[in-house]
Amino acid sequence: MSAPKICPTCGTEYPADERFCPRDGSALKSRDGGSGIIGSIIADRYLVLSKLGEGGMGRVYLAEHVKMGRKSAVKVMNPGTVNDADAISRFNREAANASRISHQHVAQVYDFGETSDGLIYLAMEYVEGEKLTDILARDGALPPERAGEIVRQVAEALSVAHDMGIVHRDLKPDNIMLAKFRDGSDCVKVVDFGIAKAAGVEAQKVTKTGLVIGTPEYMSPEQIAGDPLDGRSDIYSLGLVAFNMLTGRLPFPSKTAQESVIMRLTEPPMRLGQMRPQIAWTPAVQAVMDKALRPPPCRVSRRRYPSMRRG
Repeated sequence: MSAPKICPTCGTEYPADERFCPRDGSALKSRDGGSGIIGSIIADRYLVLSKLGEGGMGRVYLAEHVKMGRKSAVKVMNPGTVNDADAISRFNREAANASRISHQHVAQVYDFGETSDGLIYLAMEYVEGEKLTDILARDGALPPERAGEIVRQVAEALSVAHDMGIVHRDLKPDNIMLAKFRDGSDCVKVVDFGIAKAAGVEAQKVTKTGLVIGTPEYMSPEQIAGDPLDGRSDIYSLGLVAFNMLTGRLPFPSKTAQESVIMRLTEPPMRLGQMRPQIAWTPAVQAVMDKALRPPPCRVSRRRYPSMRRG
């Protein structure tokens, strides 16, 4: 027997076969929010094997397709993240867009939808590797050659998406997975295209200081300001990722996320040599950083790289 559902807005409990709250229109959620689904089958297709991780927008599970035997990473969105009919429609639209991206450096989206219990899920390619976040936490700054190759592969993935009119909007080390090619070299897989927009959490990252979803550390100035975005916003975020890989730090030293946000809107970034003076940085490398991280007053700056292909 299915568990009862609850309205995430008003807290009213309803029978399992109800979908929306008649009081406020919110999409009803299973009471456990997906926390007790290991061993169960999602959407009659995905046998949940184990939990892979958890973030601000949901939990990620390792699952196996019951007919195909293919492993997938299945993200189950938190009940409060996609909580009304408009949000579900937006999620489906963004997930459909992400599923159109086919590239060796993008984790393929296989499937998405809503279960009869009200769980919103996204099934994607399972990447056997590590998050760039974990590698940086363990190893610190990376050798410039390795960092450069990672940037190149991420740029390839973003370029394909941008050509399709898709902006990632949440590029950060957490969304960059590193697997291995057969020769042992890094194989980048970018994950979660458009999911921040789909879940409607972009503004919450900055304004809800006590309930921050994800982090605003890698957001572009125009994204922070709520301006319209294009691919140049992702270029800025990739510049921050590159700076972190090269120096082990971000170019806006701050004690809080809010302070970092203000610095990106008002101050130029630190230079590579200021953060890692023991390396003889070439003018060409610093010039790339300067252009990728072009500061205000231009938010979507014409002086920033116009695309992933053009400098």
